[in-house]
Amino acid sequence: MVPSYTAGIGRNHGCSDIMGIATAEKLELLRQIRNAGVIGAGGAGFPTYKKLDATVEHVIANGAECEPLLQKDRESMLQRQDAFFQGLRILRDLTDASTVTVAVKKKNEDVIDRFQGDLGTNRFESLVYPNVYPAGDEYILVYEISGRLIPPGGIPLNVGCVVDNVETIINVALALEGQPVVDKFVTVCGAVANPLTTVVPVGVTIAECLELAGGLTVDDPLILTGGIMMGGVTTDLSTPVGKNMGGIIALPKDHYLAKRKTESQETYTRVGHGQCDQCSMCTELCPRYIMGYPIEPHRVMRTLLMTGEAKDRTSLWAQYCCECNVCTMIACPESLDPKNICADAKQTLRKNQQGRTELELETLFRDPHPSRKGREIPIPRLITRLGLTPYDVKAPFVSFDNWQPPQVTIPLNSHVGAPATPIVAVGDTVRCGETIATVDEQQLGCPVHASIDGRVTKISASNIEITA
Repeated sequence: MVPSYTAGIGRNHGCSDIMGIATAEKLELLRQIRNAGVIGAGGAGFPTYKKLDATVEHVIANGAECEPLLQKDRESMLQRQDAFFQGLRILRDLTDASTVTVAVKKKNEDVIDRFQGDLGTNRFESLVYPNVYPAGDEYILVYEISGRLIPPGGIPLNVGCVVDNVETIINVALALEGQPVVDKFVTVCGAVANPLTTVVPVGVTIAECLELAGGLTVDDPLILTGGIMMGGVTTDLSTPVGKNMGGIIALPKDHYLAKRKTESQETYTRVGHGQCDQCSMCTELCPRYIMGYPIEPHRVMRTLLMTGEAKDRTSLWAQYCCECNVCTMIACPESLDPKNICADAKQTLRKNQQGRTELELETLFRDPHPSRKGREIPIPRLITRLGLTPYDVKAPFVSFDNWQPPQVTIPLNSHVGAPATPIVAVGDTVRCGETIATVDEQQLGCPVHASIDGRVTKISASNIEITA
């Protein structure tokens, strides 16, 4: 029997009449969440059923949305408030958490004001963090809420916490109502006529999303997918929207950010080799460094002048880089690229199976820096520094209930783990919500579903195309 999450106030937790879930019931709920294809909607794409298969003290709803310009987390909470709180109750009961906290930034404090009734009824807590970057880093949220530091290279579960994006939590609630993940909240902004946040079927193209926002205002754009600081880059407007894409940001190709994000490895390595003067600003402003983690980008920059064992040992200072891009986009006065140098070093470390020893970490892992708060990056400063002021406008929610794309291309590998394997064939007729690809239950991963009614017209190793 599947527990009900719509009942009245319970004895201990304040809402559900589920006071802890028996093992068989929990496994059934996790199975439903997996079968619905719920993954991290904030960008990472980690399968949610796996994350929730734990007992923790804290559940943290990550609505901080630390990337500038994006508003999809705000709107998902506002547009699906009931499902959001239902999802929080489910997470609490699945993990037996004693504390549930909704975390937002100061810019969205009005959302917390609106939620006061539901927060109080459910005995949930809230955290309003300053408008700084990267406020949505789960390492920061866990520390601010629980007072605990996640071990270097660890996950929140290591310190009794589960952190999920707010849209993911909504999808958990919908999953237990029998609704698989077939749509996506997305903010479409930048060089478009009418910046907006909306919900689209999974698999629509970036081009179609841009049209919903009134079309481009530049002729030859570069698209940032997911976010200004940590998102990907593409010029292919036929790229489909996956279950973990939250932002589509159009910029002119001659914009500062477009140039920085498309610089070749040969270029940023050569320039860094000749120009880095070891000022250490990249390290002093590194969000993980000031939290006490053994990451020092300026030391990694030295490896551009090294070879052999010295290079290997010094590259270890990159191991715990979270690739937030503060060092490259904000800190470096020479406009060098420590982030990508660190990312390249991390790749080499993984290839060579090198890393810090536990004994080293006992010495190198420190308490947070006493000046940590003073070194966080205010969002207004970041926007000005990156030349985004013309695009720093509201992207209000707009519903397109009567709009349906003529075709969708459903990615099979939006999630972490094994890609989904198609179980349909070209020519098959499918309905919205029908499972079209699966992952073996013994493997990490999630099934994939049709997001529109139609006919399967193409299958590749990475996508399934459905035509209405």
